[in-house]
Amino acid sequence: MHESGLIQALIDTAEAEAATRRAQLVGIELRLGVLAGGSPAHLREHFEHECARRGLAGVELDIRAEPDYPGGIEITGLSLRPLAKSAP
Repeated sequence: MHESGLIQALIDTAEAEAATRRAQLVGIELRLGVLAGGSPAHLREHFEHECARRGLAGVELDIRAEPDYPGGIEITGLSLRPLAKSAP
């Protein structure tokens, strides 16, 4: 359950940033440190489930495990695609 809530919060953050930039979310880059509390495979499983639930199929997840990093899970980058401008 912990990983589901964490992934939901990460996707919420990424979607909010995409909306602020008037863009479509294409990918999320994460860094996993020693305090992450989950394996990359387990987090990816929760990510794919949450993306399917939200209709975000195709959003990619790049996970970089850094066991020497003293933190937990951190978004290190987003891939965004600008939204098409609507006609006046």
